[in-house]
Amino acid sequence: MFAFDDLSSVSLQELTSNANWQSQYRLITQWGKLIHHKPELRLETNLLRGCETLAWLTHVQKNDLHYFSFDSDSKVINGLAALLLSQVNGKTATEIGGINLAELLSLVGLEKHLTPSRNNGLRAIIARVDECVKL
Repeated sequence: MFAFDDLSSVSLQELTSNANWQSQYRLITQWGKLIHHKPELRLETNLLRGCETLAWLTHVQKNDLHYFSFDSDSKVINGLAALLLSQVNGKTATEIGGINLAELLSLVGLEKHLTPSRNNGLRAIIARVDECVKL
């Protein structure tokens, strides 16, 4: 069983209330510290493709609820993953299906501030979440 990080302090509303990109960036890097190092997660089968930095994501389903565990060496990618996973962890497939993560990030405006490689990493996380929930 993989460890799951407590992402309860991650708030999309808090991010959107910070109009300044530097404030948003600081918040994202703070959230990155919520993702703890998980050597047991770092397996080839959990490796995300399309992310420039090495990143791993795993998934379990308990009853009808989905939970994800993430790890990378990048505080920014960890923070972005924390934001995404805080939206889906502990939810049913139907609830997750009702969330358009890419649109959510677009509304926040993150993609215009992130490098292409970080945007690719976000898309890789979203794709893996979608893939896991549709199993």
